[in-house]
Amino acid sequence: MNTCTLPAVIFAIILTVLWIAAPVSCANRNSPEKPSGDVEREVDEAAEAIRDYSIEQRDEALRQGREALDDIDSRIRALRGRISEQWNEMEPEVRSQARETLKALQRQRSETARWLDELRTSSAGAWDEVKRGFVRSYEEMRRSFERAGEKY
Repeated sequence: MNTCTLPAVIFAIILTVLWIAAPVSCANRNSPEKPSGDVEREVDEAAEAIRDYSIEQRDEALRQGREALDDIDSRIRALRGRISEQWNEMEPEVRSQARETLKALQRQRSETARWLDELRTSSAGAWDEVKRGFVRSYEEMRRSFERAGEKY
């Protein structure tokens, strides 16, 4: 292995370890008695459950939607923290990509919040469409976090 690739491999290993460890630390701050996998699974199930709620179950859908949005916020904070920890070791191009990734996640978070607000104010006729929009938006956020995790 040449000397140029060794730092890249070490950096990749560090990022992988941080990506795996960060959800544990976030889960411990939010709910010390639950492992992060349980917290993450519950939030994903809550977001998925919204798909099946009727307009009469709006309050529960909103509660679970807010939990999903809180989960998004904690994941963005964790990713921002991981990036900050590695900032000084990052190449300028990687820094730029990290900034863009965080901006894109923040835009997607805003979109998910907009759908949650639509859930709050939607009419019975628009309920199903708005639910689908929220769930699609949340699922896209999850995929974006997975892609970011592969990079950072």
